Amino acid sequence: MKHFRIVDRDGAVIDQQSFETEDEALAWAHTHPRSGTPEWTLEEQVGHDWEKREKRERP
Repeated sequence: MKHFRIVDRDGAVIDQQSFETEDEALAWAHTHPRSGTPEWTLEEQVGHDWEKREKRERP
């Protein structure tokens, strides 16, 4: 399992969850109730660090 989190533009964690694949995590992020925030980033935990997987910005 891979661990993912959605982070807002200020760096606050909106939610986090484990998934088998990045595609599952992306689907979760795009349908998450808070995904309508102006800007968020999907990050994956790699070791002790977090790596950005997708960034969404809205006007």
